[in-house]
Amino acid sequence: MNTTTLIQGPIIEVMITLDANQEPKITYLQDGEVCSGNVVVTCGEDITYRLVNSVGYAFMGAGFLTPYDNIIDAVQVSADGQELVLVDEDSVSGTTKFQLIFTNSTNRLLLLSPDPQVINKGEIPPK
Repeated sequence: MNTTTLIQGPIIEVMITLDANQEPKITYLQDGEVCSGNVVVTCGEDITYRLVNSVGYAFMGAGFLTPYDNIIDAVQVSADGQELVLVDEDSVSGTTKFQLIFTNSTNRLLLLSPDPQVINKGEIPPK
């Protein structure tokens, strides 16, 4: 996975479990507490999503409803698919919605997460 020169922002753990009907449930955790998966950014940083306790699943990428809004500058997935990093230079104020995309070892279908958001609130540098 390529590295950036931005600071390490929040690390959000992602856990995929199956309910009684074998339907996947995605839970986001930050600092051990359940959270929405949303992130508020006030300076350029790398936002890391890390799979935990999710055997058979891997990140494939992230899909954006508005991919050209320049809120997120790049998406990087680790070689083993266990981490996904959103590179956010915080050069544009606004909100972007996305879904994490997962592969699984059971079949060739892809799993989409609920849609977390990244909200940029940093100062826009003068041009």
